Amino acid sequence: MSYLPPSRTIPTCSYVVPFATTDQIMSVSRPGFMETIKLLPLARRVGAYVYNEHRNGRTPVFDLSGITLSPPIPPSNAGVPLGGMGGGSIGRGVRGEFRRWSLYPGRYRHTVVKGDCFGFRVKGVGENDTAEACVLSTVPTAGIENGYKGWNWGGKVDLDKRSTFAGLFPRSWSTYTDPTNTQSGVNVVCKQVSPFLPDNYSDTSLPCGVFEFEIENNGESDKEVSIMFNWENNDGGDEKDEKEHSDVLSTLKSNAWGGRTVMSTFNSGPEVKGVAMLHRRLRRIAYNSTQTDSGMFEFVPTHAQLCSCTAPFEGTGNNDKHYVEQTGFAVGAIEGDGVTVTTVKGWNPENREQGDGIWKQFVESGELGGRLGGRGEEGGKKAAVVCGKVKVGKGEKRKIVFSLSWDNGEAAFGSGEKHPRRHSLFFPTTKSTVGSLSNAAAISTVALRKHSAWDADISEWQKPYIENPELPEWFKGQLMNELYYLVDGGGVWVDSTDGQVNKREGGGEDSYLFDVKGMKRGADELDAGNVTAVDIGDVAGVVKASMERMELYKLGSGRGDQCSVGTFLYLEGHEYVMYNTSDVHFYASFALNRLMPELQRSVMRDFARSVFKADTEIRTLLGEGEEAPRKVRGAVVHDQGSPSESPVNKVNAYNFQDVSRWKDLPSKFVLMAVRDAQGMGEEDKKDFVKAVWPACELSVERAAEMWDKQGDGMIKNEGFPDQTYDVWIADGVSTYTGGLWVAALFGMAKLAEVVGEEDKAKGYVERGRRAREVYNDRLWNGEYFSYSEKGKKTKANCDSVMADQMCGQWWSRVCGLEEVVQNDRVISSMKKVHEMNVVRWGEVSGLGRNGAVNGMKADGTVDDSCLQSKEVWTGTTYAVASTMLHQAEVEGVKEEDRKWLKEAAFDTAKGIWEAGWKRFGYSYATPEAWDGKGDFRSLGYMRPLCIWSMVDITKGRGLGEEGK
Repeated sequence: MSYLPPSRTIPTCSYVVPFATTDQIMSVSRPGFMETIKLLPLARRVGAYVYNEHRNGRTPVFDLSGITLSPPIPPSNAGVPLGGMGGGSIGRGVRGEFRRWSLYPGRYRHTVVKGDCFGFRVKGVGENDTAEACVLSTVPTAGIENGYKGWNWGGKVDLDKRSTFAGLFPRSWSTYTDPTNTQSGVNVVCKQVSPFLPDNYSDTSLPCGVFEFEIENNGESDKEVSIMFNWENNDGGDEKDEKEHSDVLSTLKSNAWGGRTVMSTFNSGPEVKGVAMLHRRLRRIAYNSTQTDSGMFEFVPTHAQLCSCTAPFEGTGNNDKHYVEQTGFAVGAIEGDGVTVTTVKGWNPENREQGDGIWKQFVESGELGGRLGGRGEEGGKKAAVVCGKVKVGKGEKRKIVFSLSWDNGEAAFGSGEKHPRRHSLFFPTTKSTVGSLSNAAAISTVALRKHSAWDADISEWQKPYIENPELPEWFKGQLMNELYYLVDGGGVWVDSTDGQVNKREGGGEDSYLFDVKGMKRGADELDAGNVTAVDIGDVAGVVKASMERMELYKLGSGRGDQCSVGTFLYLEGHEYVMYNTSDVHFYASFALNRLMPELQRSVMRDFARSVFKADTEIRTLLGEGEEAPRKVRGAVVHDQGSPSESPVNKVNAYNFQDVSRWKDLPSKFVLMAVRDAQGMGEEDKKDFVKAVWPACELSVERAAEMWDKQGDGMIKNEGFPDQTYDVWIADGVSTYTGGLWVAALFGMAKLAEVVGEEDKAKGYVERGRRAREVYNDRLWNGEYFSYSEKGKKTKANCDSVMADQMCGQWWSRVCGLEEVVQNDRVISSMKKVHEMNVVRWGEVSGLGRNGAVNGMKADGTVDDSCLQSKEVWTGTTYAVASTMLHQAEVEGVKEEDRKWLKEAAFDTAKGIWEAGWKRFGYSYATPEAWDGKGDFRSLGYMRPLCIWSMVDITKGRGLGEEGK
């Protein structure tokens, strides 16, 4: 541990950035001139697709716009996001600005709302002492609203020179030394805490965060300190959102939809005060699924059914043309122990007189209240302020604690369907104005009542990793910080099974979820300007008890049953707008497997059902322009659909290649199933494996029938990009899909044993050994495994050194299966990868260590056969490092090789932190890839969660004993 001013312990492995750091200019990776010429037909197809999607009010699966097809490019140096899982998130920058908004399914807005900020005031307790105040923000004030122009912003007092950010997800610390620059002797640390709690399926769903300000007085006299939290009733929407709202509004009768904003103060018992507000916006329904099955059919064997609480998908039947997007916000603070709390609601940030009045009150008295002068335009911006004031004696420390919550209890998709979010089990969804306000206020209150317990639980969870002397310091921090994506990856956690809302009647075994529904709020009879009468304190108390009861009960299942745990969907990337992309989740899934295993098993049950689904919609694919059906029965899905359509019901939103012909998907599905069954009790394991086994068998046998035409046990690539590297062509046997196939056959044997299919288990072992022989004979070149067999399109790069060549072997170690490759060949291959794809790549790129490039040639030049072969994939880099660490644990490895593998693993992975976060500015937004200049592709991505495969390597090994 180390100390950052003002004497607050912060883990030394935190990601630390001074406020005064220079922002990096982030650029999108672009192909060279000659490559651009070759890609012009592709660009035309993609451009036409993107244009049509935007014209029809939908978000394309690749979030691109403009003539250059550019993604959003936010500022560098993001900070730790706020929120739990699946209820939306609000991202902050390292300087504390609120800047990345993901409150609605599939939508990111990169808007710095400058008025969302904290203010600080300090004054001696003597009658003649002068108060000094400043805004704890260093954002540029150009273009700021009139109401804020009279405030003393941090830039005026050089706040950035005395302030530092430290992040260790899900917490961060902003330290301010003498904020007003007046030699006050007062220092402040703001600790931000969000409820991300592993293996917790109640609190972790809450959309909220807490800001605990610790104030330390090192001055020569007692001080009076106030901190205020100003929040605009704004969801980060941009001009596109406002235009859509206006367009829809123009089609409605005047005031037919109820208006945009409502605000209310609230008291939660004697200890919490705050302001709740409601933000409303009109949205167009961009996609309607009104047909009975929209070309899709489904068959799931009886023993694979997970529960009977949903009906088959029959379309939404929704002919509406719009809906109201409604989000409640609440800002609260703890009163008591010498802290007094005052509030102002409904002031207009566009009104200079009102803004000056608030700042004057704050500076002169350290409190808020009374009338403000001036009036803004009706329907203009609205904001609220909550202020805490406390006396801090000489040499003392005191705290002022705020909470921020938001509540849109239903996730609305492009089809018009609305699914209740997980946290709505405790804060039931309501369409009434007061109900929405009271939910936000109650969540804010629960956060303030539970934040100390959350903080302690987070410390306890992180302790074994942070205090592990075998892990490098940088790695400890990166391990935690890459988890940001589980909160800020566009996640939606809903109460549904197989795309249909769970039917909740109350009573029975499930009644423990719904204690809060017994609260009689009388919401519809109350004045919307005063939610105090709802008795927020009582509501919050019942909710808190209900959540604790759930955790004590532990769901009553260890099987990922969606009737209990619901459905978790998260985006492939901030700009790749598809849910639960299976080929990428294969890497990312280690985070859920380690930390939220019930959600991972829930994801797997959705994948299993999808194998039996078909969708006969014919689409023109963007890659080569050919036509193909959207989903073929027997194929594992690429993704669970788009938020612009009907997720889980309408799968495979990806339209670049024909994913029904991808060779890696069935293998990945099987291997995840084997891994996820590890460590379960016998009955739970049998139940889970029986649920996924029919889908595993169907998908594997389909793959063998279609792609093993020679009957030698090995599937073959078909000379187009038919796996996760979707522009990198392989032909015949390839090191990537071939190795995965061998491991999957051994995995099928293990699953067959669990379901009592002994003969099938023996057959899969025999098939795996035959395939292994083909794999080694065709691809081993004496030093490493060649990328692919030679084909028409792979002549120039068939012998390339692929960073991910040992992916199948890696998973055989993860799952405790028979080896795909013998030890000496694994080590030789990994030494070649480290030599070429890590060390040599760092030299030829001129960037130093920056991860593992996907492809290098044996002569030390980069494989430039396509865009992806010459990219560093961040998640793949972690996978390569994990392969080394897993191999180091294999029995029979020489001690010198074991030592090298461990050192090389961390040397490989360190490039992502050293280059990506520290030099390129990609903190809390790790991209899928960067090129030889460090320019990114797909900022904010799922795959880097693979870093969690590098820890707990020997835990839960095996459905059997092989490979230990």
